[in-house]
Amino acid sequence: MSQPQPQIAFRSSDHLHQTTDGYIRRMARADARPEPDTLETIMEVFVDESLSAFFLQPTELVGLSPRMQRVIRVAADTISKATGMVVKRAARKLALPQHKDAADYMEQMRVMVPGSEGEERWYVAFPVPEALAGQLERARDQAEGGDTVRAAATLAAALHEITDIALHWYLAEPVRLLRFGPIMKKMAHVAMETTRKATHGVIRRVFADMEGEQVVLSTRYMAAMVLRPEA
Repeated sequence: MSQPQPQIAFRSSDHLHQTTDGYIRRMARADARPEPDTLETIMEVFVDESLSAFFLQPTELVGLSPRMQRVIRVAADTISKATGMVVKRAARKLALPQHKDAADYMEQMRVMVPGSEGEERWYVAFPVPEALAGQLERARDQAEGGDTVRAAATLAAALHEITDIALHWYLAEPVRLLRFGPIMKKMAHVAMETTRKATHGVIRRVFADMEGEQVVLSTRYMAAMVLRPEA
C-alpha cells in the first residue's frame, strides 16, 4: 500500500473549525439553504489565518528587520484586499448547489490529527509532492548543520513551489468547482495573480537578507508545517 501524500498544514482556530464544521453539516441536510453570511465569514477568517501562518507568524518568530517586516505586512495587506473583494462578491452570488460544493471542498481541505492526549486538533491542509516535503526538511537539516547559506537557498526554492501549489488549492480549484461566471472568474484571476506576485516578491526579498539563526528558525518553522497522515 502506498503512503498518503504529505501535506502542508496550519492549525485551524476553534472559531474557524466550528464555523466551518457547522456549515458543512448544514449543507449536507435535506433542508439546506444558502448561507452567504456564513460563507463570507469562513473565507475571511481563513484568509486571515492563512496569512498569519505563512507570513506574520514567521516574521515575528525570525525577528526580521523593520524594513522587511514592512515589506511582509504590505504584501499581506495586498493579498487580503485582493482576495476579500472576490469573497464578498462570490458569497452573494452562489446558489445552493454551489454552497454544497463549497462545503464538500472545505471537508476535503481539513484534516484532524489527534493531540498527545487524544484531543481533536484540526488543520487546513493541501497535498504536496514527497520531494517538496523532503526539501523543506533538508533545508532545516542544512541550517541546523551550520550551512545556513545553502539552507536559505533550499528553503526559498521550496517556498516558490509551495506558493504555486497553494494558489492552486486556495484559489484556482475553488473557482473551478464553484463554476464562477466570466466576471467572477476575471476577479479571481486578478486576485490570484496579485497574490502570486506579492508572495514570490516577498520570498525573493526576505531570503536575500536572511542569515544565521534567522535561517535556522525559518527552516524549522516551515519543516514543522509538513504533515504526513498515517496510511
